[in-house]
Amino acid sequence: MKSILFIFITIVLLASCEKDYRHDTGLADGYHDCSMMDYLRSDHNNWDSIVVAIEHAGLTSIFEGTNPGYKEITFFGPTNMSIRKFFLEQTGETTYQSIREMPVELVRDMILAYLVEGKKRKESFDHEIKGTLTGGTEVYSLNNIKLRVYRTQTEFNGIPDIGPEELKIHAITSGQMATIASADIETNNGVVHSLANKFTWLEL
Repeated sequence: MKSILFIFITIVLLASCEKDYRHDTGLADGYHDCSMMDYLRSDHNNWDSIVVAIEHAGLTSIFEGTNPGYKEITFFGPTNMSIRKFFLEQTGETTYQSIREMPVELVRDMILAYLVEGKKRKESFDHEIKGTLTGGTEVYSLNNIKLRVYRTQTEFNGIPDIGPEELKIHAITSGQMATIASADIETNNGVVHSLANKFTWLEL
């Protein structure tokens, strides 16, 4: 009887570990029954800075789903850490201490570059052709930046191409690249793909 009870407890514990947690940016494949803006406002640890940026840039209606031109969107979202890195790594004659010090048009462009029209989950994008900078799916951001969004297969225990899939973006003109930490965070009006914390928010 004790053996049966032990096996049952082991199975329950293993099953409880099946949820797809990725890095420190939340649950992958999570659904939030609210607008994208409400979701971002609810997660202070990850999104406080981008909320300030969205409001400063006058883009709230797009993220709330009330802009008639953009009923559904996909957002490759820079987290608080990515935005902190932007301020720490600034170079040149003009530097800023906060988002609200930045020109509205600059912040607007830096957000629109990470926005794509329509709900696009990870499976919407093709795989990269391994060993090349080709493959994937080309899309245009809301400010007309050409992005190559692609999936790759990672290794597991030293064996290539059997690990979990990763989603990445590649800005064609600038050459900037970024990895998604948590994909497919779905809201009523869109999908958020959270960028890895090591990424620095920048103009694409």
